[in-house]
Parts: sequence; C-alpha cells; structure tokens
Amino acid sequence: MQIPVLSGVFTDTAPDLRQSYPVNLVPVSFGTDLSNGYLRPGDGIVQFGVGPGVDRGGIEWRGTHYRVMGTKLVSVSSTGTVITLGDVGDGGQCSFDYSFDRLAIASGTRLYYWNGTNLTQVTDPDLGVVLDVVWVDGYFMTTDGEFLVVTELTDPTQVNPLKYGSSEIDPDPVVALIKLRNEVYAINRNTIEVFDNVGGEFFPFNRVEGAQVQKGAVGTHACCEYAQRIAFVGGGRGEAPSVYLAANATTEKIATREIDQILEAYTDAELSQILVESRVEKDHNFLYIHLPDRTLVF
Repeated sequence: MQIPVLSGVFTDTAPDLRQSYPVNLVPVSFGTDLSNGYLRPGDGIVQFGVGPGVDRGGIEWRGTHYRVMGTKLVSVSSTGTVITLGDVGDGGQCSFDYSFDRLAIASGTRLYYWNGTNLTQVTDPDLGVVLDVVWVDGYFMTTDGEFLVVTELTDPTQVNPLKYGSSEIDPDPVVALIKLRNEVYAINRNTIEVFDNVGGEFFPFNRVEGAQVQKGAVGTHACCEYAQRIAFVGGGRGEAPSVYLAANATTEKIATREIDQILEAYTDAELSQILVESRVEKDHNFLYIHLPDRTLVF
C-alpha cells in the first residue's frame, strides 16, 4: 500500500524550487476511515550501556552482541553490561562477518578474528590492506581496493598470493564486498561485478558474465543489502551521485531530484565516508543514509 507523504516547496539561493520533506516523521500504512495511513514521530535513541569509545559498528553472533567501540572489541549483554574483549586498533566504521567458528572484524586496514575466547590479528603480509570482508563458502574474502583476496580453506590466517582475483570490467577501484544469495558482489566505484564459487586450483571464484551493473558506490559503507537487492549511493562513470537498488544486472533509481541535490552538496571525500544500512521492523523496510550532518530515510 502506498501512502502519500505530505511535502512542501521552498526556494534556495540559486534561485530554484526545492522539495521539503517531513523531518523526524515516519509514514505508517494503516487504513482508517480518513486515509490509508498517517505520519508518526520517528524513532529516537536511548543510551544502552557505556563503552570505551565512539561506536564503530556491531553484529550479533552466536547469540551475543558484539561491537567495536573506540579501539576495543566488546560484547554487550541484554542488561547493558559492556565487556572489553580485545584491541582492534583505530579507524572508521568497521566491517563484520562470521563463519561457523570465527567472527571477522575489518578495523582500519587490518583483519581480526574472534573465536569466542581469543582475539587474533591476521599478520600474513600477503593479506595486504583490508577495506572490507565477507565470508563465503568457507573462505574469508577481503579487498585492498585492487584485488579480491581469499584466505586458505584449511587456515583462514594464511593467504596465498597465487589465489588473488580481480574485478576488471572497469579500472575503477573496489570499495566494498557484499554477499547476496551466496554470490559475492564486488562493489567498485563505477561498476559492480558478481562472482560465484567454481572451485579450481587458484582463485576459486569466477565472474558471472552478464550480471555486471554499470554503476558503483562512493565508499566502503555506502552500500548494503536491502529487500534482497543491493542498495547504494553512487553512480556510473561521470555521473552525479544518487541512490540506487541493483539486482539482476539492472538498477532502479529511488532518489528524487531533491535527494540528488542534497547529495551534490557534499564533496567526494565526505561521501566516501557515509554509512548506508537497512532495518526491518513493524512492516517497514527502512533504508538509512547517514550523511555528515543528517540522515535520509527511504
């Protein structure tokens, strides 16, 4: 069910007419005698537990909630008790994924594993810089912006440089990795390529021909899985940034002209640090785009 969302217009300094959206209000699909829905106040934030620093992301694994706060990996109990588990160094937003027996944390440009008892860093020099990490078919796969790097099946702390892969349909850098339907989406700056596990002696993943998307994301955390598709802020080569959903080699633009104008006000460096995340609750499928000074919600 679609709900008409009230909006207005205003003028900027151009001069130009701009669209004004509701602030801190959420549309709710609920039929009444007066309308098909209504606007309610948006959700707020309540502090839950006190950690050792700025929050840098988290994940649930084996029934425990883990987060990185400041330079520390911590667990957070249902009562708000925060327990420090180890140090993962400084950096911005972290990436997380897990296998059957390890939780992987990409912090800064480093990769760490937590096995439920001990925190260790992967120190194999062949690993290189770690921008993002996913787990797929027994491998932890990372990217340094140029290559797709897989760990050894028998020892995820070891990397064989002969098993490097690459995303080559465009010479743009790889910025992120997302696993969807057990395929790896290599999110580049201007393109997206899809890889499937085919085995073999060297790099075990092969490009899925015909699944490429001719647009990419502006940064490592400017994309996420949303409604069984890839949502991202970015665009193709030479295009201004916008918001898209990608699936089956096609994209759907979900940003309006006003959202495009908001995005164009930020520099490339600022956009490269944004965070895009999804949340499903109460028949709502939210997409949050956290910008330096505001958050957009779809």
